[in-house]
Amino acid sequence: MFGSEHRRSKRVALKQRASLIVERGRRAQRIPCLILDSSQGGFKIAGTSRLKRGQAVELILGEDNPNTVLCRVMWVGRSRSKQEGEAGLRIQSW
Repeated sequence: MFGSEHRRSKRVALKQRASLIVERGRRAQRIPCLILDSSQGGFKIAGTSRLKRGQAVELILGEDNPNTVLCRVMWVGRSRSKQEGEAGLRIQSW
């Protein structure tokens, strides 16, 4: 995991509901999650499991007027750690 000294931009605490679109085989699955904080380059989310480092996902922000952001999973919290169920996403520019 990256320490705060490795961050290039300031993080803003949120607690905002969102959804992830994750590929499961040939099917896409929509999974609810919670954005804990965001920065210019990415997000820290909670409520997710079974994500893998390096995996491409779509983060859907907002419900009334949704905005989709393509991201890559940079880290996943270890089991039985303070970060269990959390993941770090980096915004991708395709």
